[in-house]
Amino acid sequence: MTLTSTHSVDHLTSTPAPAGRISEQWPVQIAPEPSRPDIAWDLISRADAADRRWELVTSTASADRACSPYELLESANTQVLRRIVGKHGWPGLSLVGQTGSQAALRLALRANDAHHDHRFVRTLLRSITDAAQRGEATWAQWAHLQDRVSVLDGRPQQYGTQYRHGTPPLESELHPVIDAQRLNMHRLSVGLSPLAMPVSMPAVPHPEACPCPPSS
Repeated sequence: MTLTSTHSVDHLTSTPAPAGRISEQWPVQIAPEPSRPDIAWDLISRADAADRRWELVTSTASADRACSPYELLESANTQVLRRIVGKHGWPGLSLVGQTGSQAALRLALRANDAHHDHRFVRTLLRSITDAAQRGEATWAQWAHLQDRVSVLDGRPQQYGTQYRHGTPPLESELHPVIDAQRLNMHRLSVGLSPLAMPVSMPAVPHPEACPCPPSS
């Protein structure tokens, strides 16, 4: 059984403030048929629906996102992801396949915590770290969530995966990074493709760099 998604991760924009996005396709790993295709289909359909809803929201002048249908969908998806991770750990390659695992990350990057304390996002980071160490997730996927946590904590990111709305509003710009000069070196270390960085983009000094991928 082949699971497919109607949305490419190349153009996915994640939405919680501050917003981020999956900026490119991560390396594909050859994975066996998922042991839980039902969970995979659920994740994929939810991620695709969230993409479509977000495209609609960002193409219109939505007055109050906190009360929007997108916010309700986001909260429901977070609860579903919470239940899956609580029972199975990170939904990795063996459980949901490559496309299902990508869909899980798309939902994770939009995870909406109650009171916006982001504890669940940190739980997801710990879960995907364990999965990457076991070969159940890619380090490129891990890097997206690591950057997400850094941005939510108000810190510069290390791998340059998170974007925010710029000017004009429908355009996006990269969140600050720790070291722009070494950004592509960091990206290559986790299997992400290099970015063509603007010459004018400054490095953002910060005493606490994001951790390097743990040794597998």
